[in-house]
Amino acid sequence: MCSAALWMTIVVSACALRGTCDELRTPTQEGLHYGEADGQPLTMDYYAPAGTGVHPIAIIIHGGGYQRGNSKSGSEAYCADFLAPSGYAVFSINYRLAPKYPYPYMVYDVERAVRYLRHNATKWNADPNKIALVGGSAGGFLSNMVGLLSAPGDPKAPDPVDRESARADAVVTLYAQSSFATVPLNRDVHALLDPLIAKVGEQEALRDASPITYVKAGDPPFLLIQGDQDEYIPFSEDTNMQTALRRVGVRCDIIRIPGGKHGTGGWHKLPGVPDWEHQMIEWLNTRFERTSNIGPGIRAREANH
Repeated sequence: MCSAALWMTIVVSACALRGTCDELRTPTQEGLHYGEADGQPLTMDYYAPAGTGVHPIAIIIHGGGYQRGNSKSGSEAYCADFLAPSGYAVFSINYRLAPKYPYPYMVYDVERAVRYLRHNATKWNADPNKIALVGGSAGGFLSNMVGLLSAPGDPKAPDPVDRESARADAVVTLYAQSSFATVPLNRDVHALLDPLIAKVGEQEALRDASPITYVKAGDPPFLLIQGDQDEYIPFSEDTNMQTALRRVGVRCDIIRIPGGKHGTGGWHKLPGVPDWEHQMIEWLNTRFERTSNIGPGIRAREANH
């Protein structure tokens, strides 16, 4: 296992040479257990933060159409490349997948991750009151949903982890649905929702599974990041969520990626692409009242601005 300093040196050097870290991403620790569900372990990868002091936590939630992907999936795990060097204790999680585990099982798994890290934050010199969710695509649905549900802990639970709140302190969501009622249902969504649809009917199922249903005053602040040429998720999913959150007095900001498709992989090649990674870190730093070094691990831009 390499030290955090060595890991950072490898990542920064590789990024400078290649402009991408996908091929070289190596967690500080991997396969850490954060719980068990249906007899199987729930695991996560840890990326040690740069710097000293108590670190905020970023929980990365991968995409993959609710049926695929893992904690190392590139479009979302890429965020570890620049969040860890900026002083965030990063945990990229695995969760149960549809169709074997349809909605809401994966929601429960993400909530478990929040509870676990809040309960055990001091093991990583992290702050249990500064937890950000960072999800993309299907993982963005989960960051939206878990962020809005703000599930309380169960004070009577035998497991002390389950007594902890699953509330996030900030939510960053990339290219994800805010409502299933406003986007045509595809094969992946059917794999996620068909059991619920069969039980309660389509209209009620779509309402129940849509994050926007749970918007309320007191929700954590949201940052939504999406390309305006996304081939799967209309940009209106972000603006609808922003409108709903602002209506109840909750901060919600949007970073628009002009010409951006679904996933972060090609964004650095777009002409005039905003420095969305810098903006994400600055947004989180403001929410958590901190400053940090910004720059290491961010993909070099390949197109002229």
